[in-house]
Amino acid sequence: MQSPTKTGFTGIVRPAYGAKTMLKEKFVEIYESFFKGNDPSVGQPNFWSELFLLKVNATYLTKCLTEISQDKLLAIKNNIGKLFLKSIEAMKEENTQRKINAMETLCVLLQGIFSKRFNNFSFEVINLLTGLNNADKVFPQLVDAIKYLMKHGETIDVQHEALRLAIVIVCGNTNINQNSLNEYFIKNDIFDSLIEIIVSPKTSHMAYEAIMLLDILANYNKHESRNPYLTKLIDIKYEVVFEKIMNVLSSTCIKCQSQYIEIQEDDESNKYLISTVVSYVGSILPWYGSGTKQHSNVSDPELAFVRLPSANIAILLAFYDMVNNNKRFVDYITKSIARFSIPSRPQFNDNPTTETENNIKSTETGRDGPYFCDFLSLSSYLLQHNRTNRTASYANLILLTLVILSEDASFNEVICENERQFAVRLCRQRPPLLQNAKFPRPIVGVILDIVIGFINHNLRRKLQTDLYSMALGIIHRTLSYLKKNRVRLPYHWAELWHSLIGLLKFILSNIEHFQQDRASVNEVLLSAINIINLSITCGDTFFPDPFSYDNFFYEIVRAKETFEGLNRIVNKTNFIKPESPTKSTFQKPASPSSQFDVLSNINTICNHFHLKIEAWKLNNRARTITPEQVSVYSIISTNYDTLELVTPEKLDHYTPYSEIRHHGPLLRQVLRVIVEDFKKRDIC
Repeated sequence: MQSPTKTGFTGIVRPAYGAKTMLKEKFVEIYESFFKGNDPSVGQPNFWSELFLLKVNATYLTKCLTEISQDKLLAIKNNIGKLFLKSIEAMKEENTQRKINAMETLCVLLQGIFSKRFNNFSFEVINLLTGLNNADKVFPQLVDAIKYLMKHGETIDVQHEALRLAIVIVCGNTNINQNSLNEYFIKNDIFDSLIEIIVSPKTSHMAYEAIMLLDILANYNKHESRNPYLTKLIDIKYEVVFEKIMNVLSSTCIKCQSQYIEIQEDDESNKYLISTVVSYVGSILPWYGSGTKQHSNVSDPELAFVRLPSANIAILLAFYDMVNNNKRFVDYITKSIARFSIPSRPQFNDNPTTETENNIKSTETGRDGPYFCDFLSLSSYLLQHNRTNRTASYANLILLTLVILSEDASFNEVICENERQFAVRLCRQRPPLLQNAKFPRPIVGVILDIVIGFINHNLRRKLQTDLYSMALGIIHRTLSYLKKNRVRLPYHWAELWHSLIGLLKFILSNIEHFQQDRASVNEVLLSAINIINLSITCGDTFFPDPFSYDNFFYEIVRAKETFEGLNRIVNKTNFIKPESPTKSTFQKPASPSSQFDVLSNINTICNHFHLKIEAWKLNNRARTITPEQVSVYSIISTNYDTLELVTPEKLDHYTPYSEIRHHGPLLRQVLRVIVEDFKKRDIC
């Protein structure tokens, strides 16, 4: 190869007298000249052809771009523009290695440029790369080349590098809505290319990135203008696509969950096994047991937990968007749960007409397992270790996804069926611990446990009221379905009452801290009380037996002091009047009139049964009384006849979820966290 510069680089740096000669890598030599403002291509007709045959030294090029200032970058604008344009041209050549090297060069170059702090991101980036006048000519060529190579690249490496380049561009600004380069992907969408990567067995290692890129593009200005990715995402109907998404979600959740377990093993059976092995080996080798950690694999578990989950958890955005936008996807999840215990599997009814559809149709699908359970398992760990703004973003996605699913009648029907039972591992790393329900059970019980776990482990003075409203909204929707369809659910209901009353007690004891957040805390209080009211008036439709009702009423009586405190707030400040405005409603405590006192029935129960219990204690000379005694002596069950309650209507009604109406601004913030994490991903 000839020297690439006019002055004739030798590839040798002349050392000081007596020092050893040091060879300089050709790639380094060329880019050193570039960044000094020289143009080594002048007078070298084969320069670019030969440059893209050189192995890209990404480390050196990244270093150059990191160290150069924005002013100096603008000073060598012509060199940057030429390198950008020539790289695009090389992507269209026949030589495979030139294509790959050109795309890798573009990835590093663009990442370096995007990392600079521009006052006007899109304007300055476009001005640097192409100039404003040439942007509409050059960038469509780049998107065309990416689109073609993703779909028709001659090797997997070419396809993967094209996908990677698209990701770098689309995620160039963490706020994707302020990256006008994405407009070129809107005008010439790469949807079909991404779908083929997702479903093809040959590119299965690229499915995670393809799913994420598709979903991020579907979120670009989706409420401001027509987005072709969102439109097509809504219309996806092929089960093989759904299964691939669930497969990627499942594997990601399993990996993320394992990182929590590596910090602290919370499976009692595993702890017992480890303890037994340690004891046995220790009896033979006394030194073995010393220093062995059975409960934690790290020196500072709390610090380790704060760093989790890994960046790959960004896939939760794609799952949320599919659940929120594609009813067929929800139906697929429902069917996959239903057919878990059914030997035969229904065949596809699709009638593909395009080339892409034919490729989709011909792709074999993998196992049909309960991928949804892996999502639920990871959710319990994340929700119990929700300590940062970052984890709060993912908690939002998890809870919103469950809110949407809990509004779907078919989904609810399947997860409540006693014939379809699943053993799902839930987090037990923080007290208080729920009952260790490792036995198979309907998924509805798992979901309730996850939500209760969130309520119990996130009680802080800076209460995440938006998350609590979602969590309570899930419970309310679930009970509303059970009530409407008269589904009697075997469940440890006492855990729910302890959780709800504990939440009310916490808010009551910290009421002075919530005055500035009155509206949102008001919503949380109303939601929790509404669930209790719904259970009081309609519990006979979903409690499995009379004892559950007795126990529920007794828990209300035990919390008499808490409800008296809430009464004082109502009478003194109107803190929880139903008509108080709220900023985002998941459930409204509907009643025959807005004058219905939401604590009326609770007060009646407390007063009525408190007197009966005190009378029993007096007659039996008992100073205290236990829940077991209440059941044995039927104090609750024998005194229902004289209990007079109000029967308000519409307690099971709720406002259906709407992203635009309730959570548009919130999800835009979440999206920024997702994009930032996606750029840090470790899945390739």
